Amino acid sequence: MSTTYKGIDVSKWQAEIDWERAKAGGVEFAMLRAGYGQGNVDEQFYRNADECTRLGIPFGVYWFSYAYTEAMARREAEHCLEVIKPYKLSYPVAFDYEYDSYDHGVENGVVPTKTLISAMARAFLNKVEEAGYYGALYANPNYLAQYFDADLPKRYDIWLAKWPYTVPGPDTPKPEQCGGMWQYTSSGAVDGINGRVDMNYAYYDYPALTGFRPSVDEPEDEPEVDKPVDYETEKALAREWVKELGISDGERGGDGVTREEMWVTLYRLIENIGG
Repeated sequence: MSTTYKGIDVSKWQAEIDWERAKAGGVEFAMLRAGYGQGNVDEQFYRNADECTRLGIPFGVYWFSYAYTEAMARREAEHCLEVIKPYKLSYPVAFDYEYDSYDHGVENGVVPTKTLISAMARAFLNKVEEAGYYGALYANPNYLAQYFDADLPKRYDIWLAKWPYTVPGPDTPKPEQCGGMWQYTSSGAVDGINGRVDMNYAYYDYPALTGFRPSVDEPEDEPEVDKPVDYETEKALAREWVKELGISDGERGGDGVTREEMWVTLYRLIENIGG
């Protein structure tokens, strides 16, 4: 019997998220936008990644591409890898190429062909996989038909964006073109997030595939501190101690001590320690 996991994908557009409320509200994983283009880090990424790490929420990332050459796509992967280096990811690193990505190429004098876009996807995802991460391709059915060669879904996991009119449940069969994740709406509502949020189902046990299953950070145990002993207790302990070692009979504790008696006491103490 397979298990379906409920998740969200977020970026700066969701602003500051109350991740404790989101987790309590049923969020089981998150895909975080790490950044976009040539080295632009999402404004909320580090906070989102820190909070997911603190609360033990498994997460992956996506990078929104503005590449229009293979070399640019490869550099985007390098930027992404640098940004995510401090974190342990349980979910994929996804390449996200959309209509705005295409338009950006046209604005810069390049009309991206299916061959070029597919080559850029390979350049990004191969770089990610070489670094030891699990790569995935974000796409909707139109992107798959228009932008990507038919062999890419056979080579890479597909995070499919397909928004049906009726919101599916966890037992709804996933769409045919879907790989391990299905983004099924852009109009979700989640505790701890103001406004709309993309909702997803995951069908793979990604932590098993990536080799990292997070846990909630446990506070470190407080170091034990020796409690001070009150003076009366110290006197009683000291009396028993000197009697046991034969240094004194433990009587007349309030009497004065001559220098000769002190010498004998110190001599007996040193003899006992040395012996």
